[in-house]
Amino acid sequence: MDVQVFIGLLIGLATMIVIWFLRQQSYWRRRGIPHSKPMMLASLTTKHFTQILRETYQQFKGTGPFFGFFLLATNTALVTDLELVKKVLVKDFNHFSDRGLYNNAHDDPLSANMFFAETEQWKRLRTKVTPTFTSGKMKNMFHMVTAVGERLMSTVSAWIGDGDPQGLGKLMDVTDLSGRYTTDAIGTCAFGLECNSLSAETPEFVLVTNSFTHHRRHNKVVEGLIFSFPKVARFLRMRIMPQHVHDFYIKLVQDTLEYRKRTALRRNDFLDLLIDMMEREDADGNRIEGLSVNEIAAQTFVVFLAGFETSAITMSFALYLLAQHVDVQEHLRQEINEVLASNDDRITYDVINQMGYLQQVIFETLRMYPIVPNLMRKAQSHYDTGDPKYYIEKGTMIIIPTIAIHYDPEYYPDPERFDPARFTAEEIQRRPTCSWLPFGEGPRNCIGMRFGRMQTSIGLIYLIRNFRFSTAAETEIPCPMEKSSFVVSPQNGIKLRVDRVEDAKPIERL
Repeated sequence: MDVQVFIGLLIGLATMIVIWFLRQQSYWRRRGIPHSKPMMLASLTTKHFTQILRETYQQFKGTGPFFGFFLLATNTALVTDLELVKKVLVKDFNHFSDRGLYNNAHDDPLSANMFFAETEQWKRLRTKVTPTFTSGKMKNMFHMVTAVGERLMSTVSAWIGDGDPQGLGKLMDVTDLSGRYTTDAIGTCAFGLECNSLSAETPEFVLVTNSFTHHRRHNKVVEGLIFSFPKVARFLRMRIMPQHVHDFYIKLVQDTLEYRKRTALRRNDFLDLLIDMMEREDADGNRIEGLSVNEIAAQTFVVFLAGFETSAITMSFALYLLAQHVDVQEHLRQEINEVLASNDDRITYDVINQMGYLQQVIFETLRMYPIVPNLMRKAQSHYDTGDPKYYIEKGTMIIIPTIAIHYDPEYYPDPERFDPARFTAEEIQRRPTCSWLPFGEGPRNCIGMRFGRMQTSIGLIYLIRNFRFSTAAETEIPCPMEKSSFVVSPQNGIKLRVDRVEDAKPIERL
């Protein structure tokens, strides 16, 4: 090909791309919809995404049920009206059943999990996996988590030793501590493995799982293009999972499956429940459809990631807030002691449900620090909101700004204040539906919500009953957020001082 012709083709292609991109950027202006300025990736290096969500929400709330929001080449509607939030998540879910996240089952097996899956695959997986998260299954796993809770208490006790000579308590990174605890808990419940993260000097599971959220396979530019053009990315066989994360989890599941098959071992844990759903042949040699090994690995990965990350960060922020509000911490400790005393100091699944103030503390922590700061949906068809101007075209991405709603003074007066009293039954009843969304809402809400709350509750019970937490000079207030992550997590961990509650009684496990 002639060089001049080739250069001409390149210039023509580049021109077409620029024209297309500029047309995309003018989409909301052409429709007369209020909209934010196109977001440059540079802004994500100076601001956490949560700050951008809160600022734009406050700027455009009241201008309509949603406003135009730009993220790379994707036209996005950011919803500000709670009635529309309810329609997207619940009432008209069939129009918005896809999250619009990239997945590639062929080249990137771990991405084919329930969280990333498109509608039909999600329905198939959700139907099969939902029975593993019933309250009955939680009760079966309860003793496994409380055993880890005891080790958590012993680990902190050993770390404190004889205490600080000045009586100020020992300095501890509670983010690291919480991550080790939740890793051991989800490890034993999901895999039947003793991860020993609480006692390990360099906990492998923690490091590998952390690397997915904090050390991504691609930079933000490439990752943004993958999510903006998923068909092109699949054609190019692109992957989003870091190679070492993929290799670690695939090998872990393969080895565990092979061991359980060889030894006929059954633990009735999460992996056993998935094994029961594996594809197989019946007595006549007919294939029974079920989960493949890769699908089992993908579901186990996302359960491990969600169970480790969300509960660990929630525990960390709860301790951070309790350390700053000693009165709330003492009130919580008193409730824990009273409820346990009335149950012969025994901890059971039902006993935890009697601790109403503990749940209020967790709920308020999740209001202030929702781990996933926004929910995403993709319009599966043209949608009429009831206002002819504010229709939603097929393929439009929808962002529901969870953290901005949680800090809206219309629903939470003085939203910067930590106040568990916001979550009494009476206060919850006064607020509109979908004003608290840390686990999502509707058919595609968080499937592991029960397990996450159980795991977090057990960890906090063992810690608050036995130890006091206070701020130190090293405690960063306010806590800076990790800008490289789209989840809400502390940039430098959370360092608190810890000392013993001398008269604490031991907790009996059934």
